[in-house]
Amino acid sequence: MKRFFWVTLGVASAAILGGCPIYSDNVNRRVCNSTGCYDCANDYYSDSCSPWQCNSSSDCPNGYSCDSSNVCVSGPGYGYDGGNPPGSCTSPRDCSSGSNCGTDGQCHPGDCSNSGCPSGYQCKLSNGTLQCVGPATRDGGSTDGGKTDAGPTGCQSDTECASFGAGAKCLDGTCVKPADQCSDATQCPNSEQCVQGVCTPACSATVACPVGYSCDARGVCTGNPASCGGGQACTSGTVCVEQHCVTPCGAGNTCPAALVCVNGGCIPDQKPQFVCGADGTPGNGAPGNCAVGSLCLHHNCYIACASDAGVDGGGCRAADKFNTCKQVTASGNTYEVCGSSSNLGSECDPTIGKACADSSKICIDGYCK
Repeated sequence: MKRFFWVTLGVASAAILGGCPIYSDNVNRRVCNSTGCYDCANDYYSDSCSPWQCNSSSDCPNGYSCDSSNVCVSGPGYGYDGGNPPGSCTSPRDCSSGSNCGTDGQCHPGDCSNSGCPSGYQCKLSNGTLQCVGPATRDGGSTDGGKTDAGPTGCQSDTECASFGAGAKCLDGTCVKPADQCSDATQCPNSEQCVQGVCTPACSATVACPVGYSCDARGVCTGNPASCGGGQACTSGTVCVEQHCVTPCGAGNTCPAALVCVNGGCIPDQKPQFVCGADGTPGNGAPGNCAVGSLCLHHNCYIACASDAGVDGGGCRAADKFNTCKQVTASGNTYEVCGSSSNLGSECDPTIGKACADSSKICIDGYCK
């Protein structure tokens, strides 16, 4: 399970520590500062911990470097030994082939699995490799200048994606085929849930939906209080994006936290965050792959387990949110990974065209609700 996405304690501590990398389950799995450490691989936070040993800065998380005592410390850490930092950048096109523009605005060797992406870009699996992908623009271009394969279409509704095949949806202004939609909440950013293949904010009596969306009886923001397009215009200073009247983007195409700027308006980030390739691939800790002991399923990393082991959930951490060893079928094979009672359901899966038998229900994280 790519468990550092969805462990409540992990999220809280990640906010304190600057967060664990969301782009890969690689060797850089622990983040430390003066208050303690957050172990991304094992979903564990401690108020105190021993220093993380290293031989070079490549052994440390992004933003940390290996000091003379062979300990990872906060400071310039670029994933290579010595020398001056690479050239500065603001987008992927500013860096040469074989390098990536990281979260620190510097070009780094390799892909975004180690160095992340600059503001406005996301590290996603594209054409089999991890790349910084920019948002779509109205004219069908991409803000990354074509360096990455964002595949934008400037769509406003699912009906415009018919040429992409049955089940294609308009997500973040881009037509996305079923196989590249979400199948589980662990793939979604910002604590969203996977609703009918779309990453969707959760809501409640105390947690409101973004402007342009409303909370339904299932506790997800699927409602549309003021549909637009097709002759219907937006009012009160809002703009029409994907048939929702939403808040306009701010200066520099900026939006409030958990929202992305698409076609001039701020909407929830609907696309999943994929971190690995083929189903069933065991992790080896390499960039773009899962950690050792994990499996790649639905482009995401899940901790492997054995349901007949009878000890600690078959290998799942008993105290963790994902403490149940579950069987999951992907690409025609069945695997056992750590999950919970609310994710990795088998009742439905829009990515393979498996809908809910009861048409009055919708698919949320594999369950018909």
